[in-house]
Amino acid sequence: MLTEVKFIQSIGRFETAKPTRGATFGPRTLIFGENGWGKSTLADILRSLTTNNPAILAGRATLAADAPPKAVLAFGTQNAVFENGAWSGPRPRIAVYDSAFVNDNVFSGDIVSAEHLKNQYGLVVGEEGVRFVRRIVELDDANRENNKAITAAESGLKAVMRTIAPPAMKLDDFLALEARADIDEAITRQDAQVQQVRRAGELKAAAEPALFPVPTETATFRDLLGKTIDDIAEEALARVRAHIAAHECAPQKGDTAHESWLETGMAFVQTDNCPFCGQPLTDRNLVDAYRDFFSEAYKTLGASLKKVRDTFARYESGDFRQTVSRLSEQNAGHFTYWHEAGKISPPDTGDTDAIITQMEGAAAGLNALFAQKQANLTEAISGAETGAALPAWEAGRDQLAALNTKIEAFLAAIKVLKESINPAALPGLESELKILQATKRRHEADIIAQATTLGECHVMRDAIAKEKAAVRTALSDHGRVITTDLGTAINTYLKRLAAGFRIDYQEPNYQTKEPSASYNILIKEVPVSPRSNAGELDKPSFRNTLSGGDKSTLALALFLAKVNADPKLDETIVVLDDPFTSLDNFRRQFTAIEIRKLCGRALQTIVLSHEKSFLRLLWDKIDQSTISSLALQSGAPGITTIAPYDIEAATQPRYITERMQIEEFVEGEQHELNYIRTRLRTVCEDYYRKGEPALFREAASLEEIIRGLEQAPDDHPYKGALEDLRDINEYSRGDSHAAVPGSPIEETSVEELKEFCRRVLDLTRGM
Repeated sequence: MLTEVKFIQSIGRFETAKPTRGATFGPRTLIFGENGWGKSTLADILRSLTTNNPAILAGRATLAADAPPKAVLAFGTQNAVFENGAWSGPRPRIAVYDSAFVNDNVFSGDIVSAEHLKNQYGLVVGEEGVRFVRRIVELDDANRENNKAITAAESGLKAVMRTIAPPAMKLDDFLALEARADIDEAITRQDAQVQQVRRAGELKAAAEPALFPVPTETATFRDLLGKTIDDIAEEALARVRAHIAAHECAPQKGDTAHESWLETGMAFVQTDNCPFCGQPLTDRNLVDAYRDFFSEAYKTLGASLKKVRDTFARYESGDFRQTVSRLSEQNAGHFTYWHEAGKISPPDTGDTDAIITQMEGAAAGLNALFAQKQANLTEAISGAETGAALPAWEAGRDQLAALNTKIEAFLAAIKVLKESINPAALPGLESELKILQATKRRHEADIIAQATTLGECHVMRDAIAKEKAAVRTALSDHGRVITTDLGTAINTYLKRLAAGFRIDYQEPNYQTKEPSASYNILIKEVPVSPRSNAGELDKPSFRNTLSGGDKSTLALALFLAKVNADPKLDETIVVLDDPFTSLDNFRRQFTAIEIRKLCGRALQTIVLSHEKSFLRLLWDKIDQSTISSLALQSGAPGITTIAPYDIEAATQPRYITERMQIEEFVEGEQHELNYIRTRLRTVCEDYYRKGEPALFREAASLEEIIRGLEQAPDDHPYKGALEDLRDINEYSRGDSHAAVPGSPIEETSVEELKEFCRRVLDLTRGM
């Protein structure tokens, strides 16, 4: 139980609040306090403590205060302390009914808002329901964080997929790709196909390697060397050869063979003159013999020999070497291109330079043979005379032919490749390649880690959804039972309070993130929604169908129904701040009776009121041996005292009348001045005797009270009143004692008396 309010500083109306001796709380505590003198502040302090919500007190910090907010409350042997913006110590269960309760949970002014219904829901479903709601909120928060993790993981994986996977591939498909041991080889093969098809047009138009020129067959040279001219007359042959022999000399470099020279000259035989020297011929037998010798057959053979020797000359001049070398270089480039673009293995062409050198050597040897043949066309050269020239030519020619065979095989592979390329298949091939690449990427370490995280998040999401569904079901079942019972209890209270209406308390609304209470007001069984939209003045609502007293009655009925349904009421401190405010007078008895019932069930019941008559009503109904009666009073400037309070005495006419007469005089009512002056002492004496009975005797005079305070500790709450009490004592003593001989007659100043009256009223607030 709350046993004492030890200290309050800079909170609400309490600049400083201290208890006097004996100002302790009991199981049933009645507290009197004038309006604006700290009752709601005390209720907020207790609400802040039980909810551990420092913001309540931060918002009520005393304006322009020199010291920070602080509160010390005693609960048995333990202290609950609010300091530095936080509570420490015990956290008792406290249910507070005050204007804040009404404004937060029922209505504000004439309005029932969605926030009211949300707060009321939390109030109605109790701790167990709130635990369910909090768990749902926790699960929602966890799900939100988990969804963020899922989104982050999916975004990372999708970013990877965008770089490698087919556009149509879904994340689930990517994650389902199975690992392959041959993935690198498969990617290489597929990439080759893609590259080929992707370069289809280029490949179909690409240059191909060329065959090397194959030299003349060796048999052709052999036939030419062995060829003779059989149709030349024997006489012509003898005469020509004799003539040639007679004139033959050692040939010089560049000389034309005699037969060739003669053959050439015969083309100029046009007249009877000599075609060689131009002199007239007297003997034409030799010329005729020339004609017979140099027949068409001779000319044909000579031309063939000349052509062959021209070919050999190209070998000697380097033409053959240049041609073969150029082709070899070009082919090497083609081989490289087709190997890269078509993945066709190039042939091994070996050392073409060696073949060229061999062919050049063979050509030189054959050229010498054909020069010999050209000098004497009619003579055959064959057999051993051909030497090594023909075999060397044959060997070189065979090597070139072998190279061409390899090139032809390469060309055949190119043809097959070109015929196999289908440009329309490119999208499918590219997609297959991307799938292979995605398969490899899917099973790399970082993606495995992300996929594992995503999988764990999915498992967590399912677990959260499953638990949330279970908690939601439990909350719905709990809320259904609670609201049914609560609605019945509220209506019972409303009937006893003669409210003239009842409510239909329904199952809570779970459609929004935060559940809310749901009910209709039934007036003559016509349902009226507690809520109304702005401007809907022409429709029945909470605003225009209930009086102010009815609205307060509904709030009190809700609180009583909820508190009495609390299974832990015997562990709960129930605090009611002016519960009778705004209620019609005929309902005061009901309120007092219900508070008396609470006193028998709650751990502790504390009632704060500005109506002494209502507190007296409670005093008369409750076992007085269990009641502690206190008051929020002044007693010294700037200090609120929490002092013992005699309700019975406070409700007797005399004490009320004397202080009220002082108040009436200050407000302008006519009273006998000396009488008012004497009341200054009696009101102060009565106030301080009751405020600190342990310090002042029952009949202590004002002088005794002053002496007692002079000897009291410096932190005594009344210590600050000493100067005012001395002044009041000095001012009023002449009217309270016998006349002193020789003392002058004093006239009482109205304004001065009013000033002293104001000082007394300030010191005795809460009397």
